[in-house]
Order: sequence, then structure tokens, then C-alpha cells
Amino acid sequence: MPNLLSARDTPVPVTYGAFSLVTGAGGDPLAVERPVASVTGGGVGFFSAANDHTANVRVEFWDGEPSEDPSGSEAVTGAVDLEAPVVVLLAIDTGFSAEIPTPFTGRAGVRVSCTGRDEAARLAFEEHELFFTDVEHWLVRIWPLE
Repeated sequence: MPNLLSARDTPVPVTYGAFSLVTGAGGDPLAVERPVASVTGGGVGFFSAANDHTANVRVEFWDGEPSEDPSGSEAVTGAVDLEAPVVVLLAIDTGFSAEIPTPFTGRAGVRVSCTGRDEAARLAFEEHELFFTDVEHWLVRIWPLE
């Protein structure tokens, strides 16, 4: 059974409906748009259901592949190259960045899931609310592949 090595919860400002987690391997994880998230060697591109709000992001590092997210939310799985001792959460055009220490480097599996997307879209596009918080919750689980 895999063990959780570390976890970090970070509120991330979302502008232009996106933000990213960069691994130091180069490339732009936002270059390939997907409905929820894109996973490339250089990181994860997160595609929010809304603009101009704050998303909650939990990044977990495991010593093996963890179980599926119990929330039942849609998950995106892939692999990244952890080339630095930290990964960095980056917001677009806000100057926000948050470094998260990595307990290992090398090729790693990643599973990304999100809850609250429907509510975020409703608030943004039906209620026309801006700058809401605590609606979209992202879970990023990372584990070594080698």
C-alpha cells in the first residue's frame, strides 16, 4: 500500500481560466488544452471552469501509485519529469508563484482531479460573480515511476 510522503494545500489565483504546475523540465504545460488538465513532461496545465477566482490546490507526493480520488471526479493521468527539488504553482499575469518541495526527482506519474467545476461555471457565467473562493478544489497526486 502506497504511503503519503508530503502534501501541501495552496490557494491559487485563476486568471484567463488557467494556471500551471511547472516541474523544471521545460516546455509549457498550458500549450496543450484539455477539458480539465493537460499533463506533459514539463508539468500540468489546469483549465478551470471559470475566470478570476481562487482555486484550492492540494499537491500530494506518494511513494507509489495512490488509489483513485474517492470524490469520483473526472481524473487526468500522465507522467512528468521532476528535474528540480521543487515544483512551482504559477498563476497567469498575477506574479503569483508557490514553490513546493519534492521528496524525489526523476520520472513521475501524476493524477489530477477536480471538484466544484460545475459550481464555479455557474457562479461565473450565470451569476456573473468574480473573485469567489473555495469552490474549485484540485487534487494532484505524484508518485515515482522509476
